[in-house]
Amino acid sequence: MTALGDIFEPESPHGRAYAVLVHHPRSSLADIAQYLGVAVEEAATSLNVLCELEAAERFVGADGSVLWDAHAPESLSEAEARRRQQDINQMHAAATRLSETFRSVRRSPRANGSVVPVFERLEMLADFEEMQSAASSGVKMIERGPYLSDIEREQQQFQLKRARMGDGIRYQTLYQDTIYQDPERLRHALAANSSGAQARTLPEPPFKLIIADNERACLVLHADERRPDPMGLRINGSSALRLVIKTFDVLWSLAAPISMNPAADELDERDKAILTLMGLGATDDTIARRLGMSRRTVVRRTARLLERLGASTRFQAGVQATRRGWL
Repeated sequence: MTALGDIFEPESPHGRAYAVLVHHPRSSLADIAQYLGVAVEEAATSLNVLCELEAAERFVGADGSVLWDAHAPESLSEAEARRRQQDINQMHAAATRLSETFRSVRRSPRANGSVVPVFERLEMLADFEEMQSAASSGVKMIERGPYLSDIEREQQQFQLKRARMGDGIRYQTLYQDTIYQDPERLRHALAANSSGAQARTLPEPPFKLIIADNERACLVLHADERRPDPMGLRINGSSALRLVIKTFDVLWSLAAPISMNPAADELDERDKAILTLMGLGATDDTIARRLGMSRRTVVRRTARLLERLGASTRFQAGVQATRRGWL
């Protein structure tokens, strides 16, 4: 099934068809097929998909011929951004429902099963440390406040992380963006990055989480300083584990790379113009002509922007730039 975000992928069939409509409005099917260099039937298939996504429209011209045109790219990207935000809101709601459900089950932290509730803060901390110690390939983490441990124990966890990275364990850590107001934790995060870890930030991750080797997980549904009983779950191989892993991967794709000095990350006017044109579906050649730059310069700046934003696609770059207030 084609997603709306796919039409901003310049190498996908539907993305190429959409770009043709942007550059050549009110074109006939034969003209579009010629621009794409494909058969008329293949062009028609892509155009029908674009219509289903409400990214294009078909209408009859004054002479009775059937013509095609694109809907505005910015309205489509805004609609996709709203859809993704709705997905995140649904994750938050699901986490709340899980919390209430598991509080009603028998409190037996030693019980067997694929999902086991945990109610002791120190036991949760021990789980986080044991899973890092036992990992054989990779660790994924979500860190957000309020925190379970004090500064001294966090220093021990940082030393554990550094030792495990020395063993070749790959770390991906997603932080709440309040880390920029916490100098000690920010220092640890940047030090881990310099040693090869990956770190990103989100305004409001839904829970604390650790995943070891994509085989087991432990998450904390809440840890309120006003309540002494945080609620946690141990999750082993099951559909629940797959859901947790998928949730992390989606949040990771929406997050921004951590920065040593986020206030200094603002773009110059030329890069803002490039990002804006990228969001409108313009190719590198078109951007170069519009801005009076060489194509090589555009390619170099585009690659640098994708890297700075932690984005693998131009659409992701536009979402991240908007979230950072760059556009």
